[in-house]
Amino acid sequence: MRKAASLPALTKLAAVAALAVLSTGCDLGLPAGRTPHREGNFLDMGSQPKLKPQRKDIFGARATGMMEPQAGTVAKGDDPYPYAQNEADRAGAELKNPFPASPEVLAHGKFVYENVCIACHGPKGAGDGHVTALFPKPPSLMTQKVRDWPDGQLFHRPMRGQNSMPSHSRQVDTKDIWSVVHYIRKMQSEQPVAPAPPQPVPVQAAAAAATQGGK
Repeated sequence: MRKAASLPALTKLAAVAALAVLSTGCDLGLPAGRTPHREGNFLDMGSQPKLKPQRKDIFGARATGMMEPQAGTVAKGDDPYPYAQNEADRAGAELKNPFPASPEVLAHGKFVYENVCIACHGPKGAGDGHVTALFPKPPSLMTQKVRDWPDGQLFHRPMRGQNSMPSHSRQVDTKDIWSVVHYIRKMQSEQPVAPAPPQPVPVQAAAAAATQGGK
């Protein structure tokens, strides 16, 4: 006859079985939560305090957990535009179009214009795009004033924005804008000169005219 297992052996066997059950439970996941902490359960590590992007700093020092670059740092490959918004004349005098007016550059300029600029400036640069039904109409790109601008000044306008037009430097790169400059020059060579926009009447002059008209 086989002898029955001794008590110490049964105790060891029960301990191994219990350990196997606990290990399986950890793999499957025991009920998780902030409290109470369950020994052997690691699923509540997601609830521990940690710094996460776009959330408030856990120490309250900053409004967000995003790491901000040091002042004056420039992204790799980035070439910051050096001219301020009010330096259009200086940009016109110092900047030259680095791209030739080749068929490829003109085709690219036409593509960018018809996907970015046409909404406000219209298909022929007359300032009659669809957006002008809701926003102020931009001046025509076919006026003699714009024709007389150097390429650098025409490039400067979308880079820094003008009047109600914001800067487009985040949407298109410098090659795109220089190509658009060539395409605008091509349209200017094909379209007649547009009349200059009417000059706004000064408030004092308008008030004087209204006073004289009422007499």
